[in-house]
Amino acid sequence: MVLLSSARAWKESIVIALIARSVFIPIAIAAAWLLMTVDLGPPQTGVLDMWRRWDAHHFLTIAEYGYTAPESDAHAAAFFPAFPLAVRLLIAVGFSPVLGGLIVAALSSVVAGYFLYRLAASEFGPEAGRRALVYLALFPTAVFLIAPYSESLFLAGAIAAFYFARRSSWHLVGLPAAVAMGARAAGLFLLIGLAFEFLRQKDFSKLRVTNASLSLAVGLLPLLAYGAFLARAMGDPFEFITHQQQGWGRTFVGPVASFMNTWNTWNSADYPTNWLLAWRVEIVAAAAGLAVVVWAALKREWGYAAFMGSMLLALMTSTWYYSIPRMLLSMFPIVLFLSEAAKTRPALHEWLIVAFAPMATLGVVVYTQGIWFY
Repeated sequence: MVLLSSARAWKESIVIALIARSVFIPIAIAAAWLLMTVDLGPPQTGVLDMWRRWDAHHFLTIAEYGYTAPESDAHAAAFFPAFPLAVRLLIAVGFSPVLGGLIVAALSSVVAGYFLYRLAASEFGPEAGRRALVYLALFPTAVFLIAPYSESLFLAGAIAAFYFARRSSWHLVGLPAAVAMGARAAGLFLLIGLAFEFLRQKDFSKLRVTNASLSLAVGLLPLLAYGAFLARAMGDPFEFITHQQQGWGRTFVGPVASFMNTWNTWNSADYPTNWLLAWRVEIVAAAAGLAVVVWAALKREWGYAAFMGSMLLALMTSTWYYSIPRMLLSMFPIVLFLSEAAKTRPALHEWLIVAFAPMATLGVVVYTQGIWFY
């Protein structure tokens, strides 16, 4: 039964990942032709290079040249190393940086989907597993599961870590937690969530305490290793924080100031037009994220609530709201909760598909056209 469930989970995840790419990649190519900025000739950007936008460019440049090379951004340390390292391995065997990034994102998405399916199916039934996969593939910011971004790798580690934690297999939590930590600074919030998940289970036997403690320590190792690298290469183990502040203006402010800084961008002549709308959506996304944290708390899912809540707290005490819609993609309990809620509500499932699919499609078009999309 376990083997059958595992095989089905791999099949479902692979199928959904292939379907998503077989739909969204042609849409991106069609948009490049139909929305050309010149009147004559083919699109100016190739079918691979259209995915090298925004943070993807930073990840891929780090993968090619490293953190301290002149080709890399002056604030490259803001980007954690696991994704660039994985891409670098593919570059070493002959893949182009963009293709390597797309492959790493695709493989990571499949792994994330496998554990998402098993997590949802084990708790809410097999169909819940498939619904969760579909909701993730069609999430409004799902373009970042296809593009060479670290979201897919983070989710592969984060969902797997929670899957083993929820099964009380704490001895297996450390490695996937380390993958997530190596992929994004948000791995710290994952470790907070896992610690609360351990407390929620209320089993403090010596073996479980030992296994959980070791796993959380293993999960922290990539951060310590990255800090050691930064100390040696740049003189400060916390340079990734400095680079976030210098490169993206992320500094700690109170939640009221953060909200007002975001709100006051409305009708400002100092920012691009699409940024003004994006900041409005940031506020909507923050509200949605808070609602899900409250939902998790009402369900007494303290591990999920702590994971998502600590992440939102950091996002909503930054200089202004920035990339919250994209970060909601990393808050995978959202699709789990929606899958559970849709179990007895077919209309909700249909509404979610109708609502998510156009927004995900819009994200693919906007991102690949080089316009800011979270």
